[in-house]
Amino acid sequence: MKWNNKGHEYDGMYENISKLTHFYLFGAGDYGRQFLRIFRDEITIDGYIDNSEKKQGTTIEGIPCFSLDNVREKRDIGIIVTMSQIARVEPVEQLKKMGYVRNRDFFIIEEFISVYFAYKKNEVYLSSISFLPSTICNLNCKNCLNFNPYAKQFYMREWDDLVKDVDLFFSCVDKIMLFHVSGGEPMLYKHTAELIQYIDENYGDRIGTLRTVTNGTVVPKEEMLHTLSKCNVEITVDDYREAVPRFNDRFDQLIEKLEEYHIKYYINKAESWIDLAPDRTDYSDRPEEWLINHRDLCNQSWQELRDGKLYSCNYAAYATVAGIAGEQDLEEVYDLTTYTPDKMKELIEFRLGYTTKGYTNFCKKCRGFTPDNTIEETPAEQTTVGM
Repeated sequence: MKWNNKGHEYDGMYENISKLTHFYLFGAGDYGRQFLRIFRDEITIDGYIDNSEKKQGTTIEGIPCFSLDNVREKRDIGIIVTMSQIARVEPVEQLKKMGYVRNRDFFIIEEFISVYFAYKKNEVYLSSISFLPSTICNLNCKNCLNFNPYAKQFYMREWDDLVKDVDLFFSCVDKIMLFHVSGGEPMLYKHTAELIQYIDENYGDRIGTLRTVTNGTVVPKEEMLHTLSKCNVEITVDDYREAVPRFNDRFDQLIEKLEEYHIKYYINKAESWIDLAPDRTDYSDRPEEWLINHRDLCNQSWQELRDGKLYSCNYAAYATVAGIAGEQDLEEVYDLTTYTPDKMKELIEFRLGYTTKGYTNFCKKCRGFTPDNTIEETPAEQTTVGM
C-alpha cells in the first residue's frame, strides 16, 4: 500500500471500530485462539465463524462457533478475520461477495490488533514478526519460501547481531502477539536455543506466543532440548513424511523427545504450498499503478526483522538474501534506530504494509499471495536445483 496520509491512514478504520459493540472472529484456528487471549477482556466477542462444518455448532474455548450464514444478517456487528495469510484468501473474497466492506464491516487480524491498541491505548502492539537467524537447512524444497534452492550459500547471523536486533525491536514495540524464530531449519543453527532463552527471559511477558519451527527431520541434541524445556516456547513441527519418507524414523524420535522434555508443540500438516515462481515471473514492464495494486491484492502479512530494520515483505527480504531480488531500496525498509514515540502510528502503518513506493522490487518477480495465484504445489517436494 502506498502512503497518502502518513500517520493517519487508519483514522477512519478506528472510527468504524469504535462504533461497533460486538464482534465475531472468522477463523477458529491458531490465530483465532491467539487473538481471543488478547481481546477476551477488551471487546465483546459473540462467537467464532468458521467454514469447517466440524467446528460449526461446537464451543471452542468457551466461545460458540457458527457458519457465516448464521450471522450474515447481523449488520451491527464487526467480523475480524483471524486466519493466516494463505488461509484467509478465500474467506475475504467470500465476505466481499456477501456485501461486507473491509475496514467497515470486517477487519484483518493484523490491522485490528495494531490499530486498536495504537488509537485506544497509545501502545505499539504488533501481530507478528519473523526473525531469521539462519537459512541453513538439510532439505532442498522446490518451493521453499526462503528460496534456498536459488542461493549459492546458506546465510547465518552472529550472536551479537541477534541480541542487538531483539533489544532494539523491544525498545520500539510494547507487545507482540507472535514472535516467530524462523529458518531454514532452526534445529541446525547453533544459537537457536540460547536465542529463544534470551527472548523468553528478557521479553517473554510482552509476547503472546514465542514460537519456532522444525521440518520434523532433525532430532535436536540433548543440550538444546534441555534449554528449550526451560522456555515458554511453542514448536511447530511440520509433517513432511510423505515428501521425505527417509526421515520418518526421525519424526517419531523428535516427537518422543519433545514429549520427554515437556516442550509444547503442535504438528502442522499442510495440504499444499504456494509457488511464488520468481524464476518464471516477470512484471518488470508493468506500470507503477499495476505493481501497487498487485501488492495490495497480496495477502502476504509477514515482515522480517534484520540489522535494525523491518523489511516490508519478508519474502522479498529472503529473496534478496538468496540473491534473486537485487538490492532493496530505502522505501522497502523501516529503520528502527530512527524511531521515536511520536512516530507510533507511522510505525504500525509500515508494519501493516504501507510504504512510500507502495510495492517492493521483488513484486516484479513474485506472483504473490493473491486470489489469482491458485496453483497448489506439493509440500516439501525436493529438487536437485542448487544442490
